[in-house]
Amino acid sequence: MESLRGQLLVAGPDLLDPNFRRCVLLVGEHGEEGAMGVILNRPSPVSVADAVPPLAELVDEEELVHVGGPVQPQAIVVLGDFLAPGEAAALVLGSIGFLPAEIESASEVGSLARARVFAGYAGWGPGQL
Repeated sequence: MESLRGQLLVAGPDLLDPNFRRCVLLVGEHGEEGAMGVILNRPSPVSVADAVPPLAELVDEEELVHVGGPVQPQAIVVLGDFLAPGEAAALVLGSIGFLPAEIESASEVGSLARARVFAGYAGWGPGQL
């Protein structure tokens, strides 16, 4: 199986599923055990500072949480553009990668050019991509 990691998936006009209708999705992980991606074009009306204050230091002041991340609705993932790509927990494409799952402060993250916070649903099981 060829991995789709780092690829963009763009919903076609016939896709009516409300979870993926009109979405642009970046595949962050894809392998034998399944896949996980983030929807790039679905900002929520809630700021990162209001939703997850500990992550506010990682993003611009008015940055919004984007809907379309992990399968667990309460889970959060952060995608960052790392100045030192080796600091990423998992690289997706070039210097773009996921932050570690468990961080206690922004100082633990490393050097980021920018970051985006994702919450909600955008995951699949084996064989669904």
